[in-house]
Amino acid sequence: MMIMAISCQSIVPNYKWYSTKELVENSDKLKPGDILILSKEPTLRSMWGHAAIINENRKIVEFPSYSIGYSESPIYSWRAINRQVSVMRLKNIDDDFRSALFKEIDKTLTKPYGITFNKTFDKRLYCSQFVYLVFKKAGIDVGRNVDLDSNGGGMVMPF
Repeated sequence: MMIMAISCQSIVPNYKWYSTKELVENSDKLKPGDILILSKEPTLRSMWGHAAIINENRKIVEFPSYSIGYSESPIYSWRAINRQVSVMRLKNIDDDFRSALFKEIDKTLTKPYGITFNKTFDKRLYCSQFVYLVFKKAGIDVGRNVDLDSNGGGMVMPF
């Protein structure tokens, strides 16, 4: 139970937060390859936060839950979510990297959702592991070291 108590702490990183309504209203500013981070909530499903990516069709791609696996939805679908969202953009992203990123995302279309304690295991994915792996593999494809993991642990989480 200690893990749950720690994960529900209100540790809020120094991110710029927006309402999901603001995200939708300013969706024209989003770029393919942007990472979306949803805030934590004190529920079992939302206590870790959530991560997703804007794809080349300007849709949100994510691994939201066990019953869904890979999901692609229009940006406006997040409007009704009552949480805060932060937008991250990798510096110096170019067309070659974006192309490699979208190819890596396409490789995940049939993968199921699943929690694993090995962030490099790619037979099943959870939200932030999906983001971590597609950026990492796209970096390898273009000869760039992209490691979005801040602490080097076995799992990678949005916070």
